[in-house]
Amino acid sequence: MDYPLRFVDQLRPHLKALRKKRGLTQAQAGALVGVSQARIAEIEANPGAVSLEQLAKLLSTLGATFFLREDTPSGGVLYAREEPSTTYEPLQDAAVNLPAGPWTTRQMSDGSVLVTLSPGETGAPAPQSTAPGTLLRQLQALNPGRNVKPNSRRSFVIRPKTGSW
Repeated sequence: MDYPLRFVDQLRPHLKALRKKRGLTQAQAGALVGVSQARIAEIEANPGAVSLEQLAKLLSTLGATFFLREDTPSGGVLYAREEPSTTYEPLQDAAVNLPAGPWTTRQMSDGSVLVTLSPGETGAPAPQSTAPGTLLRQLQALNPGRNVKPNSRRSFVIRPKTGSW
C-alpha cells in the first residue's frame, strides 16, 4: 500500500508503526541498523533531522523503502511504501553458540539472531559473569566468523560477517 508523504512530519507515525509491526523495540531496531536506541528515538521523533542514508537503512530494516513518483510534470513527490515480505539469507547455521545460562534466541527477518540473557530463570546455570563486556567476549569467542554486537546490557545481535550492517 502506498502512503503519500508531502511533509517530513507525516513520516513520524509511519516509522513507529512499521517498527512495532515488525515486533522490534527501538533498541533492537537500532542494533540492526547499527545505531543506539536513543538515535532511533530521535529519528522517530524528528525524521527530518536524519540523513537520507540512515533513514534508508532504517526503512530497509523495517521492510519499507522510498520511491519517487511523478504526479505532475513539475516534479516528483517522495512516498514511503511498505515492501512485500522479502526472504533474507539467514545465518548459514541459524543455531548460535551460547555460554551457559538462561538465554533466549530470536531469528530476525534479516537473518540475524537476537540473543538475550533472561534474568531470574531457574533450571539453567547462571553465567559466571554477567558483565556486558564479558558476555560480549564470550559470545564472540563462541561464534567466530560472525559479527556480535551488543543491543543492551543483556542482549546481543549475531549476524554473518559477510555483508554490511
